Order: sequence, then C-alpha cells, then structure tokens
Amino acid sequence: MSLRERFRDEKEKERQNPSPGSPASSDLDKLRQEAEGFLTAGDAAINQALSGNSEAFLAANRQQGGQ
Repeated sequence: MSLRERFRDEKEKERQNPSPGSPASSDLDKLRQEAEGFLTAGDAAINQALSGNSEAFLAANRQQGGQ
C-alpha cells in the first residue's frame, strides 16, 4: 500500500467515524453567523475606503468577457 493510499484510507475512515469532538450543528450555525459578520465588516471597510472616483475607475476598467 502506498503512502497516498494509506492517507486516503485514513481520511475515508475519519469521514465514516467522525471524532466525538466534532462541532454540533448549533456550533456550525454560530460559526456561519460569525463568518457572515466578518464578510459584512470587510465589505463595509472596502466601501468606506473607496472614494467615488475609485469606484468609477474600477467600474470603467472592469473586464468584460474574455479580455
């Protein structure tokens, strides 16, 4: 058995038998909400950093199709 096969087999076993320390559904929901908060904060920071001229410049130079 090659190292790659052994690694793949170990990963498949982990998927079939998750460890008892795996996060519960409510924990995942909480993490998703926190991630959404980070994305929203990042979007707000970008919008605040860009001036009106910057936004017009970026819109004018946006790639179209396969350019």
